[in-house]
Amino acid sequence: MEAIWKIEVEDFPAFILVDDKGNDFFKVVTQPNCALG
Repeated sequence: MEAIWKIEVEDFPAFILVDDKGNDFFKVVTQPNCALG
């Protein structure tokens, strides 16, 4: 089960998304889908 935490930083509301194993959702979606080489 995933957890969504809402934190508020001054003048910037943000959401931190992690799964039940502590994996960071944003780390996964910001990785490139392919590499040049």
